[in-house]
Amino acid sequence: MRLYFAGPYGTRPVTRPTDAPLGPRQALGLLLDGPTPAERERGLTTHVEPEVAGRLSATAGDGAVDVVVPVQVSSGELDVTAVSQLVCTAAHADVPGGLPATEVDVRIHENGTVSTRPWTLRGGPGGNAAPVTG
Repeated sequence: MRLYFAGPYGTRPVTRPTDAPLGPRQALGLLLDGPTPAERERGLTTHVEPEVAGRLSATAGDGAVDVVVPVQVSSGELDVTAVSQLVCTAAHADVPGGLPATEVDVRIHENGTVSTRPWTLRGGPGGNAAPVTG
């Protein structure tokens, strides 16, 4: 499983062995547990705050993942690095539809509710989330 943590030079992938493919909810659970001691020694941290971790949910659909966060992204309560960590980790999970991770739409819903106008992002190859346009 590929998780994304914050490093001294941006968001960085970490590969964790698993017995079977993990869905986005399980993958984000590993992310929310934070880096291992060995990963911390390499300078990796997380920008996903504990208050977000306790109230986050994820649901996978065909080529997309809906992630509901308890905060407002547009106000900066969830910083850019944290958003990239969530988006890239969710996109690299086992998402129905067989799309490459860089083509999986990750829809971020704010304030703990599913919205009709979520932030739709994709994880780039460098570990940074970018808005889906058009």
